[in-house]
Parts: sequence; C-alpha cells; structure tokens
Amino acid sequence: MTWHRVILLPSSLQPSAEEVDTICAELIAAGACGTAVESAPQLSCFIDSADPERLAKVLRAAELLGCRIVSREELPERNWAASCPELWKPIRAGRFEIIPVESGAQGRDTSDSSLVIIPGLGFGTGHHPTTNMILSVLGELELPGPIDRVYDLGTGSGILAIAAAKLLKAPVVAIDIDPLAIENAAENVALNNVAALVSPSTTPAAEVQGPFPLIIANLYGEALVSLSGEVTRVAASRCTAILSGIMELVSGQVTAAFCGEHGWRVVDERSEDGWICLVLQRP
Repeated sequence: MTWHRVILLPSSLQPSAEEVDTICAELIAAGACGTAVESAPQLSCFIDSADPERLAKVLRAAELLGCRIVSREELPERNWAASCPELWKPIRAGRFEIIPVESGAQGRDTSDSSLVIIPGLGFGTGHHPTTNMILSVLGELELPGPIDRVYDLGTGSGILAIAAAKLLKAPVVAIDIDPLAIENAAENVALNNVAALVSPSTTPAAEVQGPFPLIIANLYGEALVSLSGEVTRVAASRCTAILSGIMELVSGQVTAAFCGEHGWRVVDERSEDGWICLVLQRP
C-alpha cells in the first residue's frame, strides 16, 4: 500500500493552535488517515492512495478550509510508530506497566497489570499523554456499579480495550474506522490473551448497540463533540465516560456538548502537556 502526502499552507500565515487543530480535525473527518505539523505553518495530510474518491474529498475539504496545496507526493507504507525510538521504552501508566515488543513471537502476556503492545499502525502505545491519562484514570476509577460491558470508541492499537478487559474482566466492544488499526489491535488483543473479551472491528458507531456502563474514547476534541449524541445514545443510566485526546483550547466545546446538550456532568478532569482528560457521568 502507498500513501499520498499533501502539504498544505493555511490561509493564515500564523495560525493559532486552535485553527490548526480544527483544520486537522476537518481533514480527518473528510477521510484523511492522519495529519502532522512538520514545518509550521505548513501541515501534512496523509491519504490512502488506493482510494481516489477519498483523496478528492480531502482535497476539496482543504480548499474549503482556505488551505493552499504546496506539494503532493506518493509515499510507501511505513510503520511510523515503530520507527520512533522512544516508543520502545517500557513505561508505567498508573497501575499498568506497558511493554513494547516487536512481534507476538516474543510470547503472550497473562498478567493483569502489564500491557504488551506491538507499536504499529494503530494509535496508542501509552507514551502519549492522552492514552496515559486514560490508563491512569482506569486504574483509580470508583465506578457507581458493576461493569458488564465496555465500549472503546476509536480503539487504535487496542491498548485501552485490553486494559479495561484485564482490569474489569468484562467484554469490550472496540471499534475504529481504520482497518489497519484494527489489524494492529487484534494482534495486541491476542498477545495479551484477552481475545475472549475484546472484539476489535470497523463497525460504524451508528450501528453499535448499548447500553454500556463504561465508555472510553480517545479522539480529537472536535470528533468527540460530533459524536456526543452517539455516545449518549449507547450510554447506560449512570454511565461513566472517560474522554481524552482533547486539546485545552477545545475542552470547553467538549464539555458543552456532553454536559450542556446531553446532561452529563464532569466528575474528574486531568491535564498534561496541553491535553485534557475528562471523566463524565450520566444521570
């Protein structure tokens, strides 16, 4: 598989962090597989080259956002996560020890306090603050009742679904729109010996059926806003939702969407390096 990288220049030569975050979120909503700010104010957008319709849609979205196309090029598929040396260091996240490995040939893990992860094409190795904060919250969470099902929305590498399964011994519905992320998640689920509990799939959020007493979502803040109704639809009474991936600049929008529009309340809020993690509860 090859990837199409488009380098874009926003209309503002000195865009704010909020403007850049909004552009990136809109491009991903249009079908981009990822974005990166590699040389500000320019940003890179990555699209699957095998899907010309998606490419056209993303380019149209960039045009509507006022971005100018600086360059376009084809890139061979590369495991960007695996090429980052820092992602191979074992770390702790709350009660969990995260152990990166190269493949499942290094053995399976049955410990409830460790997470063995192959850094692959799915987001989430525990090294990023957004993932780390959710893992920390999970280990400390005092839930209002028993948990018989968990929903992991945007599972990526599957790390949060695996942690929830090990901690709560409950089945986890883990979905992601990226089939490559789901492949990575399935590898990690098997590696951690929780395949009987965790079911990674590309099932659309609109087709997931609740109710869930615990929901986990590590997504862009704008994506959380747009999905707030879907999250509420599948939430059980007194459901706890752990939301991360939220930049400080848009945390108010997320809180307004969930609490103002759908009646949730904030029971905990954490921050690290400009990122926010919210713990919400539904009445």
